[in-house]
Order: sequence, then structure tokens, then C-alpha cells
Amino acid sequence: MRFTTFFMIIFIGTLTTWAPQSSAQQEVYRWVDENGVVHFGDRPPEQNDAERISIPQSHVTSTQPSADPAAVDPTDVQDPQPSYAQQLRDERAEARREREAKAKETAEGCTKARAVISQLEPSPRVIVRNEDGSVSRMDDDYRLETIGKAKAFVTEHCDK
Repeated sequence: MRFTTFFMIIFIGTLTTWAPQSSAQQEVYRWVDENGVVHFGDRPPEQNDAERISIPQSHVTSTQPSADPAAVDPTDVQDPQPSYAQQLRDERAEARREREAKAKETAEGCTKARAVISQLEPSPRVIVRNEDGSVSRMDDDYRLETIGKAKAFVTEHCDK
């Protein structure tokens, strides 16, 4: 019983595979109308003389839609769209690059914050050069505030 069912499935599958190939047209007709336009068809026109063209049967089927040969530009080549898997790989690679850039930025910020702490914390009198080139002493409140911000940054971002 099982063998018979299996055999029938194989037999029907084989018939459905071969049937469209055996009924495929192998002849095409070509003719030119009164305007000089070339036409192709599976049946010859009634009023014109048509040239019969034999085409060998091919087992390859095209998924591309047929286009008017006059409208196709051979220089117009479209890039194929990446597959869904390739799109996912590209998205993951982009996310990884963003994470690496953020990690690098955070590491640079940690280095700068630690440098600020090491320079400002041990010395109560800090001399700074202003933008105009003049030299002045940093205010103690501003120094302590800057140290506090640097320590908060290190605690939040660097000591993980």
C-alpha cells in the first residue's frame, strides 16, 4: 500500500514536470508590419507573409519579464538587490561599527577624565592659561566641580 502511494506520487510528479515541456512551442513567426515594426508571435498574421523561425527547446526558464527589444537599453544595467541574509549581515556589521566607535569615544573620554582628576585633585592651587593667553588661578569651587564631574564620568562609564 505504501509502495503504491509512493510510486503514484513519483509518477504524477514526473508527468507534471514533463507535460509543460512537451507542449512548449518550438516555432516562432517573425513579420514586419506596414510601419516597418518587427513583430514576433506563436501564430503567423493573416494578412502578412511571416518568416518561420525554429527555436530549440530549452530546459531553462527565465524569471525575467519579457520586454520590447526596442525599449531595452543595453547600457542600463541594474545592480541586483542584496538578499535578506546579506541585509541582516550588513545591519549587524553597521551596528558593530557603531558600538566600536562609541567604545573608542568612551575610552578617550575616560582617559581625559582621569587626566583631569590626576592634575586637579592633588593641587589646591591650579594655574590655568585663559583663551586670551593670560594666566590666572582656577577658582576652588570650579576646580571641585570639575573634579566631581570627571569622577562621575569615570564611575558611570569607565569602571564597568
